[in-house]
Amino acid sequence: MMMTNTPREQRRFRLRHSRLLSTLVAATAGVAGVGYPLIHPPMAHSAERIEIRVTGPLILTLSVESLATFAETGEITREFRPYARVLGDEALADLRQLLNVPFPLDVTTTSHLSYSPLGRDVLTNLGKVIQYLPGENGLVGLRAAVINAAAQAGPEGWTLIDVMRAFPTESIDISLRGLLALRRELSVYLSDNRAFVKAIQAQAEAEIAGQSDLDLSQLPDLSQPGPYAVSRQTITVTNPALRQTTRGLSVNYDFDVDVYWPEGLTTPAPVVVVSHGFGAVKEDFIFLNQHLASHGYAVMAPDHVGSDLQFRQAFLGGRLNTLLSPIEFVNRPREISFLIDQLERLVADSPTWASQVDLDRIAVIGDSLGSSTVMALAGAELSQPRIADQCDQDQLILNFSLYIQCSARFLPPTTFDLTDDRVKAAIAAHNLGAALYNPESLAEISIPLLMVSGSADIVAPVVVEQILPFRAMQQQPRYLSLLHVGTHFSSKPPGEGAGDVPEILTGAYRDIGAAYYKTLATAFLGAHLRDQPDYLPYLSATYARALSQDNPLVVDTISDLPQAQVEAAFPGRPPLTLAPSPVAPVPPRQEPILTTLQQTGELRVAMRRDAPPFGYVDDQGWTGYCPALVTALADYLDNTLESPVDIRLVALPSTLEDRFDLVRNGQVHLECGPNSVGQTAPGIQFSSLIFASGARFLTTPTNTERVNPALSLAGLRIGVLANSTNEQLLQDRYPQAQAIRFQGPTGRTDAIAAVTTGTVDAFLGDDLLTLAEVQRTEQSIEALTLTPELPLSCEYYGLALPNDDPAWVATVNRFLADQTGEEVWADWLGEFAPEALGVLDHCLNQ
Repeated sequence: MMMTNTPREQRRFRLRHSRLLSTLVAATAGVAGVGYPLIHPPMAHSAERIEIRVTGPLILTLSVESLATFAETGEITREFRPYARVLGDEALADLRQLLNVPFPLDVTTTSHLSYSPLGRDVLTNLGKVIQYLPGENGLVGLRAAVINAAAQAGPEGWTLIDVMRAFPTESIDISLRGLLALRRELSVYLSDNRAFVKAIQAQAEAEIAGQSDLDLSQLPDLSQPGPYAVSRQTITVTNPALRQTTRGLSVNYDFDVDVYWPEGLTTPAPVVVVSHGFGAVKEDFIFLNQHLASHGYAVMAPDHVGSDLQFRQAFLGGRLNTLLSPIEFVNRPREISFLIDQLERLVADSPTWASQVDLDRIAVIGDSLGSSTVMALAGAELSQPRIADQCDQDQLILNFSLYIQCSARFLPPTTFDLTDDRVKAAIAAHNLGAALYNPESLAEISIPLLMVSGSADIVAPVVVEQILPFRAMQQQPRYLSLLHVGTHFSSKPPGEGAGDVPEILTGAYRDIGAAYYKTLATAFLGAHLRDQPDYLPYLSATYARALSQDNPLVVDTISDLPQAQVEAAFPGRPPLTLAPSPVAPVPPRQEPILTTLQQTGELRVAMRRDAPPFGYVDDQGWTGYCPALVTALADYLDNTLESPVDIRLVALPSTLEDRFDLVRNGQVHLECGPNSVGQTAPGIQFSSLIFASGARFLTTPTNTERVNPALSLAGLRIGVLANSTNEQLLQDRYPQAQAIRFQGPTGRTDAIAAVTTGTVDAFLGDDLLTLAEVQRTEQSIEALTLTPELPLSCEYYGLALPNDDPAWVATVNRFLADQTGEEVWADWLGEFAPEALGVLDHCLNQ
């Protein structure tokens, strides 16, 4: 064990921290907002050597300059020779390639990313290997190093060698265990990647040998527009609240769908739904949508508002605490199913729509995160044991797509059946989902599927995210089209689907890749949605080779990848496989929440999205008292806990049905909403009171005499939220009234609207929530009235907490009494304080 209590080690420790502090001061000088350096910092110190700690006092050293010489010229210096012999030729080639990868990010962008929540996670992960002191995560040193490397770099960008030279200490400590893990992870991008590409090329050759009778000379060019002119319109889809509420997961909201019509088609058109990726928008696929419509398809492009470009930019700008809400893995497939539901209603109600779309022939196309959406619709079931296994926080993660996929580990422990049997064919481009779907669930996919991939995809590594899932699927027909040297963005033309993504990730030859993609998609849909065999030759290995002739971007299309072909590409070592998931989910930690927070840095909360002013959705997203409160709580814990990691917020939506279950089963650490502390809730302890309210009737002035709380209300139609305390109040006190139940995220909104239209005579609800909802929907308060003047019941609200962790309850209560907690209360609930005081006065003096 390396000791640090000798005078020499103490001097070294002080020197390192002094250098680190001065470098960080330089690197962040002039920083404004979320980390934009306004000047280029000088490189105050630089690392001269790398120290690999093997065991005990045994330390292997290597100068940074020896590694730089190898990277720049390929020369193996005398110092580097022993390491080179251990690595071998293949690993050396991989290492040199990695060291020379340029990162064309300027200092402003680099600083921005390194201080974002995502950048912090990535650097923390790498800090497990590249340490500041033995056993101390290298996050801060790495952050300073990448900012300084970017500041000193030219327009061509900076490399890992530049980062090593800019590390703010005289040596870089490397964990041997971490180094071995790093090598295993890198093999997915390098040696394993080459082996699988070789196997695919060999399989393509084998399939070509069996396709000698194909005549390609008369095949039209499917990358060209079809015979139909294209028009576009936008429709709005509303999620059915009841369907989501029974799952207790989603929020009700409208989302837009662009519809591309083939003009002049005389028969109903097959439907194709195109799902965009994370951080993208529906307009990113105009090139494909217009192309398919010109070939006779009605193309629907929904906007997934919880994971679009605006969401990604807000996250990278530091305005969101989580890269992706876990609920998106459920919402996205359901949004497409809701769209199909709406199409069915339109076809049933409108002869025009009935003549335009053929709902017996529906296909889905997904890109990146949209591809995992497609997999769910096609029949793959989310595997929570696999998610827990793949997202183990102790393991090194280089696969960027896992930072997105691992959000799913916060989903409630239940089974999600997202399959839609109305979908008859699917295309999955640049798939990510290896942590979401196990081999068993992928084998359940039974519809035709085309997978399009890039061999140089470093966002979602092609081996684990695409090739292995392709092998796990069993259905026929299925196809894998691999773009050699293609990236995660190679199937989209320049300017589409990348936004602010740097060129190092987007790659070259995107026009060629987009032309291939249009050809493949048109052929696949023609063959397997329209059942026209004339399109099958386009899906052959022979046609792919002919299509690639004389092009710098080569495509291979195969229909299978047998085990024998894979083993031949991995001589002397077993090939990588998609391992089955653990049989049972990983059990939750049996430890105090504060301990968990200090170890994981993740504060898990649940909040309502249908209860203004506590939590609701507006044009700006999720807002209200609860979102503001839990964000402030995360900052409070960050400042008060002696935690080695920053506290990050993971938020889930809650409903009337599942709010207490989420706390009881350990899925969240607290639930924030209008929780009545007087109700019986086993396993739940409530926080200090956050508000007081009471139940009153909302009605119109003309109905006030009829809605008299002193009478029986016999025969009156009274709206009430299902499963609420007010439903029980209505049943107990006014049994002769006709209860009209409203459910789901829009239940309160729908009930208030029913009052204004006369569908119900009154709505019985908590007066605070009713007033806030009337304000939010901008309805005229003058046209409505609350009765009686004093409430029928007294409701006291608190946060829902587990009843077996008194230290956590005490911490939350201290925060609520803290100045920050009181400021949040004043900002969001202060305007309703007079109402609350009136309720308290009435209730305490009854």
